[in-house]
Amino acid sequence: MQPPRGLRWVNPLGTAYLAAFTVAGAVGALAGTTWIRADIVVLPGTLLWCGALMGAVLVSAPPPRMGLLVMAWLVSAFLMFMAATGLWSAVLAHRGEKVDATVVALRDGGEKGRHIYYTLADPGGRRIPGELGQWPGSSIGASDNPEGSVGQRVTVVQDPEGLVDPRLPEELTDSEGVWILGMVVFVVVAVLCMLAGRPEANHDARTTPSGSPRRPAERSATKTGGPAGRKRARRSKNQHR
Repeated sequence: MQPPRGLRWVNPLGTAYLAAFTVAGAVGALAGTTWIRADIVVLPGTLLWCGALMGAVLVSAPPPRMGLLVMAWLVSAFLMFMAATGLWSAVLAHRGEKVDATVVALRDGGEKGRHIYYTLADPGGRRIPGELGQWPGSSIGASDNPEGSVGQRVTVVQDPEGLVDPRLPEELTDSEGVWILGMVVFVVVAVLCMLAGRPEANHDARTTPSGSPRRPAERSATKTGGPAGRKRARRSKNQHR
């Protein structure tokens, strides 16, 4: 399939936009680690997301197609979420260990509504790095979620190296298709970036189909209609004489 005349699917400006959003998504994957608490990740994530847009705008100010660039930026938020989810799901699927843990401490995250985070210990009494953010049977947004208490036991999948938080086995099952969905989101962002980075129409008029600048003779020929146009111009000039 040949692209329409004058439309290049890949262009330098669109590639720069895509690079900015991809880097932001990769850094946003840190939200899936134990380095950042889940209840405070919103603020740094939002700053990173806004910084990606600022970086993209500064690549070529003003952007030739700001509307498409903003659309790509909005969709890139899902890319950041998919990257974080994909990281912890990949780590736990690769080296996670299922253990019967014991709740040793509770913490209310202070988010809108009540959200309890659980500090766990393994059967040997060693603290499991990170926190469990969901109790069995609970769901996001529900007001009557069940809650655990200190001393209760719960089965989780933990990372023996402590890079990511422990998760319920059902959370790991639910995240199995995240990589496929993440690739779809990436393709959408890439297409929007390439459309946003297309050269302006007046720039295309000054270039040949290969992208090199037109020579003055070529531009003149284009304006007069080619060799036939030049002949008519000379004939008209001779008649006036």
